[in-house]
Amino acid sequence: MIVSNVSLSGCAGANSALCAAVGDGHQGGGSYRSTLSPTGNLVVAVCLGFIGTFGLLNNLLVLILFCRYKMLRSPINLLLINISISDLLVCVLGTPFSFAASTQGRWLIGEGGCMWYGFANSLFGE
Repeated sequence: MIVSNVSLSGCAGANSALCAAVGDGHQGGGSYRSTLSPTGNLVVAVCLGFIGTFGLLNNLLVLILFCRYKMLRSPINLLLINISISDLLVCVLGTPFSFAASTQGRWLIGEGGCMWYGFANSLFGE
């Protein structure tokens, strides 16, 4: 489960779900500021950096080994390659946005970027 560390100013109580769905310039307004301390943002950024880096390297290694050694080309391993490609795409198209947001303590790419982030992570199975 992914728990957001971003809150919108002016959102409280029963309307928080409604406020979370709107961005700057919309009903309720908002600033997309983090509720974490600077140290908390740093810890999250370091974790996301490790996840992104190791995920990228490990999944690339799996793909390289699968392509290089023909004896690894079995139906079961093909399913593992599918998972590896999906995870690689999350590492390339999803994790950098979270990492950048954590380093700055706020969401950087607006409402459209938020939709892209959610779409990419849902599509690639994260």
